[in-house]
Amino acid sequence: MNTIAAQTQRIPRVGLIALIALVAAFALFMVVRLGVVGGSGSQSVVSTTPASTPVKTPSVPKAPAVVLLPGLPNQVAAKLRYSRVVVVSVYLASAPDDRAALIATRKGARSAGAGYVAVNVANNKNATAMNEFVGPVASPTMLVVRRPGKIVTKISGAVDAAVVQQAAHNAGARIR
Repeated sequence: MNTIAAQTQRIPRVGLIALIALVAAFALFMVVRLGVVGGSGSQSVVSTTPASTPVKTPSVPKAPAVVLLPGLPNQVAAKLRYSRVVVVSVYLASAPDDRAALIATRKGARSAGAGYVAVNVANNKNATAMNEFVGPVASPTMLVVRRPGKIVTKISGAVDAAVVQQAAHNAGARIR
């Protein structure tokens, strides 16, 4: 007779009861920790202040809203919301020399800590917006615009990165 197959291992009742109790305790812990059903993992704290005492919530100081002049092109206005000074490069996509001017103005704006936006006037919508903002411009043109939307510097033609950096710095751009 095979003694291994004949012997059956039974779990003692005490061990079975302890295992069930352990699983139940773990389930209860998870339910309480998660806030019964579907709560967040953070624990909530209940404030026990008397009803006669008003509860004061600390006020968070709000950053002043940026007020911009009306009539700004959308691209320029978006950059002015985050930067005090923005370098605008007006270019024509089909012009071969405008690519070098774009690279120089971007480099100068970044080194001065100013915002940068390139506006392609080959697009009629962009051309109309820039014409209303600046007036007629030749391609390439570099503008330095300071909040609230005032043009500080306007240079027609290709410019060097050092010139752009100095113009942005003069307008109030500072390296962060």
